[in-house]
Parts: sequence; C-alpha cells; structure tokens
Amino acid sequence: MAGNVRLKPGDHRVLTGTPWVFRGEIAGAEDAAPGGVVTVLDHRGRFVGRGFYNPESVIAVRIVSWRSAEDVTGRLLAERLEQALRWRRRVVGEREAYRVVHSEADGIPGLIVDKYAGMLVVEVLSRGLVRFVPELVSALVDLLNPRGIFERGDTSARAREGLPRENRVLYGDMGSPVVIREHGVKMAIHLDTGQKTGHFLDQYVNRGRVGQLAAGLKVFDAFCHTGGFALVAAINGATDVVGIDIDREAVDQAEANARRNALSERVRFVAENAFDWLRRESDNGAQYDLGILDPPAFTRSKDALAGAIRGYKEINLRGIKLMRPGGLLMTSSCSYHLSEPQFLQVIQTAAHDARRHVRIVEIRGQGPDHPVLPALPESRYLKCLLLSVD
Repeated sequence: MAGNVRLKPGDHRVLTGTPWVFRGEIAGAEDAAPGGVVTVLDHRGRFVGRGFYNPESVIAVRIVSWRSAEDVTGRLLAERLEQALRWRRRVVGEREAYRVVHSEADGIPGLIVDKYAGMLVVEVLSRGLVRFVPELVSALVDLLNPRGIFERGDTSARAREGLPRENRVLYGDMGSPVVIREHGVKMAIHLDTGQKTGHFLDQYVNRGRVGQLAAGLKVFDAFCHTGGFALVAAINGATDVVGIDIDREAVDQAEANARRNALSERVRFVAENAFDWLRRESDNGAQYDLGILDPPAFTRSKDALAGAIRGYKEINLRGIKLMRPGGLLMTSSCSYHLSEPQFLQVIQTAAHDARRHVRIVEIRGQGPDHPVLPALPESRYLKCLLLSVD
C-alpha cells in the first residue's frame, strides 16, 4: 500500500492539474517512504493523485496518476512509454534522432529518453523512478531494439534528488560517438560528454528553418556547440559561415563535423567567448545577413534573473548591430525563469539601444517531440524568435 501525503489548506497548483507538489505545501505524511509511491490527499482527505515521493526534493511529489483506482506500477509506466513512442512516430516520422520521452509531458515524471540512431540515452531525474528502471529498460528494448541504452547520470538535477551522479550502460554496449543525419548534415554525437544527452534535440525544427533561409547568405552562429545551426546553414547554400563557442572540445567536434560533410571551405569555427566575439565584431558594424544566438541557460533560478536579463540584452544588442539591413536574426532563450513577455521586452530594449528597427517574423519554440503541458508552464522552456532587422 502507498503512503499518504496530506496538503495544507490553500490554492495549490496540483489541485488544478499541475503534476508537482512542493515540499512547503505538505501538512503531513503517513507511511510515506522516500522514493516510494504516495497518495496525495487535500486538506479534507479527498483524493488528488498518486505519485513519486521524495521529501529531500523541493518538488516533494511528482504525480503519475490522477485516477484513484489506478496504481503506479512498472506496467503502467511501460504503457506510458509505448504511448509516447507511438506519438513520436506520428509527429516526428523517420528521424534518426529525437526525444522519445519528455518526463511529465509524457506521464513519466523525471524520465528523459533520447534516441540517436541505434543508441538510447536515458536520464533518471526522479528518485521514485529508480526501482522501475529495469522494467523501463525491458520495455525500451522490446519497443526499439537498440544497440545499447546509456544512462547519463552526471547532471546536477540528480544531486537535488539525492541520487548519485554517475553514468552507466543499462543494456547492450556503448556506441559513442553516434553519427546521425539531420537536415542533410552528418553529425557525430558524443553521448557521454556532450551537452544534455549529447545534442540539442529541442532545436531541431529551428535548425531546419535556418536551412530554409540560408542560401546565398553570410551567417554567424554564436554559442554554436558542435556546429548544428552553422552546418545546416552551410549545407543549404550559405556562402560564408562562422561558428563561435568557448568550449574548445565542442569546437574541435564542430570542425570534424564540417570535414565529415565537406564543408570546411564555407564554414569555420572559433574557440572564443561568444560575448567577446559579438562585442568586437559588432564594433566593426553590420556584416551579416543571418545570425543565430543560441546561448546556454543564463539562469536556473529566479534569484539570478536580473543578471540573466542583462546577459540576454547584451548578446541581442550586439547581434542586432551585426545584421545588415533586411537581415534575419534567430535568437533563443532556454531559461524557463525568463518568460516569453520578458524575452520580448529584452529584444525591444536591445533594438532600441542598438538604434535599429526590429520586427518579429516568427515566434517559435521546442519541437513536437518535446511536448508542453498547459498545467506545467515549466515544460515550455525554449523561446525562439525570428527577427527581421532593418
């Protein structure tokens, strides 16, 4: 039997469908084991939901089921996994690399599964999921027949859950790097050392949009990582492309990807702080027809938001200054704590200070393999704008 967690009186988000119960919202717990399954009751004792319990985490309960008659079992999670894969095959098609499971948005809180050709990369970010890992691995093998399943466990989110930070092979063997094809570009993905699970799969559709726009243009890609945007632009006809990233290892991989696609004559990569590059280059005036700003998250907490806003304003001001009249700038933020209205305000202020007229051509975000729960705004973290700069 699952233990019980009772809520304090109040208008808690979980009562309107948000699958999180915060530690400070709990009045008491009975027979609730850390890492176990609990039933959440409101302050009057009425059923709310059932989910994973971890009193060490700020998010103390992650709801798995809203049905009082439904138990949280390995079989239920395997069914959710099968549903997630069925949806991906419908909206993603035959892509070699995509997100198979997107945590709460697919009804399996704390689970990330990314597919890279024959390899799967798993992140287990909820303590309550740990005991179900063998059943989830078995289901993934049955559904996708991978060469191997690798767990990326070196993230700070695991430490916040009281979980060890370690990587391990869960099934088969470790095939890394994996070469995938994306928008015509062959990319080597390093599953054990790359950002996130090796690649920024959430930007796939936006890289494709850049490819549609790039023919005949001079392009910069700031915070380029292993070259995704830059290489898609180059293979789609951009005449001159430069990618900038502070990570020397990522730049080396970007250069190797350029050689892999015979693009080294049209695209070059620079290992440098992107802030410094943008500042120096923008001081020389407008030079580019298409720009990409895809920085890492500048803040992971509300407390650091003011500094993050200053950072976003700086790079966008510089990026806008770099654009020739009529140029296009694709700019992104993956910081959830910077809301879309705040991001739009950053762009307005940056354009004003750059003394340039900017129009928003498209408001974009993460791809359909990274679905969003309306009741959980945190699941829509990626904001992406396509700007026309006059």
